[in-house]
Amino acid sequence: MKRIYLFSAITSLLFLFSGCGNDWLDDMTPVTQVETDKSLNTPTEAEYALNGIYTVFRNYQYYGARQTYYADAKGDDMQARGDSKRVAKYYLFSHNPVDVPSSFWSYPYIIIRNTNNVIRFTDGFSEAEMTSTLKDIRGQALTIRAMAHFDLVKVFGIPYTKDNGASLGVPVVTEKLEYNAQLPRNTVAEVYAQIIDDLREAAGLLSKSRNDGKVNWFANQLLLARAYLYMGLDTFAYRTATDLIAEAEKGSTYKLFTNKEYAAAWKQSTGSEYFYVILNDAAEISDSKEFVSYLMHRSGYDDISLSTDFMKLIKEDPNDVRIKIIEQYKTDRDYLKKYESPDYKVSNIPVLRISEAYLIAAEAAVKLGDKANAVTYLNAIVSRANPEMSVTEEEVDLDRVLLERRKELVGEGHRFYDAMRNGKKIVRAGKSHSSALLTPETREFDWNFYKIVLPIPQSELNANPQMEQNPGYGI
Repeated sequence: MKRIYLFSAITSLLFLFSGCGNDWLDDMTPVTQVETDKSLNTPTEAEYALNGIYTVFRNYQYYGARQTYYADAKGDDMQARGDSKRVAKYYLFSHNPVDVPSSFWSYPYIIIRNTNNVIRFTDGFSEAEMTSTLKDIRGQALTIRAMAHFDLVKVFGIPYTKDNGASLGVPVVTEKLEYNAQLPRNTVAEVYAQIIDDLREAAGLLSKSRNDGKVNWFANQLLLARAYLYMGLDTFAYRTATDLIAEAEKGSTYKLFTNKEYAAAWKQSTGSEYFYVILNDAAEISDSKEFVSYLMHRSGYDDISLSTDFMKLIKEDPNDVRIKIIEQYKTDRDYLKKYESPDYKVSNIPVLRISEAYLIAAEAAVKLGDKANAVTYLNAIVSRANPEMSVTEEEVDLDRVLLERRKELVGEGHRFYDAMRNGKKIVRAGKSHSSALLTPETREFDWNFYKIVLPIPQSELNANPQMEQNPGYGI
């Protein structure tokens, strides 16, 4: 279907994600997609709409694969297994406005348009009429909308910390759009302002009860802490992350995996670390071979593996428990086994987990000059990996925290963003980075390399005269 305006194809795309038709409001089937332009009439319909939104997250063109591996493929710790693999375009930075997958743009906006519909439904209730159910529905929708805007601005916008958010980000969409809407890009700062506003409002509405497969207050707060960290608002990042950890410690629902639990925990469908995990069911997925679990497995499509750069780091401590979730198969062929619950063909996908909260607290504390607390939160991760290891105040600095982020969060979509937002370099020095298509500028780069952001798809530029391309991508 030819795209005419910015969001004109979104409604049609929605029905590609399941085998069901567009009779959602008639059948009230919770696993199908809600039609974005139909009004919601009851809380039950709104909950079913949320189910449809979570199904979009699950698609392999979003968190099912691409959004999950993108920041690892563009970093130094993982790499494409060949120049024609699905991951290769990102690993090699060979994308251009014509052939860049539009899913990085369209899928988040599908999410945004649907969440706007849910939010609009809750706007019809007075404060007195807002039951706990309605509050949680609104809180989920606001958090999800923030997450989608966050994904867009990370991919298409220069890191906030480079120019304090002055460069162009993506269009912020909070209202129902007309069919022929043509929106300009907001600045990165404006996008983050909306993200923060949505997350802060949602925090007062969401339940703290565990809700596997959906976001709750804990997921919201981790996302908020991450957004503050990406903005360089370290005091807010630290306070949010540490308050989140303290709240988790009050109960037994959420906690770090122990050293003994760690290796086996990744094979379980859910776990004590997961604030938000995408639940996948083989019976509902016809394209499971496109999912990240199949792409990362040597018996699957064998698309992406760990680099020798990463293996050198993780092997510095042979007793690091995280080595147990790596299959060291052959020379330069090492595979991450985080996505094998219950098997590599259709795996659940952890998106937000408590380990990141400890690492955010440690990073923010370092940047605030609070080495004592930086050590406390960093050692929760370091000593969990190996109880015989710890970091001292003399050793802790930003590079040490980022090193631990590499080891703990590898394969979860962080490395590239972590380096770029901190003004660090990605250096692909290991011998496994052997592709002849790698160039000097893709072997070693920082936030001044224009390809650290994706180009706006050419189809969007053609349809919308107000849309501006990212610098360097003129064709």
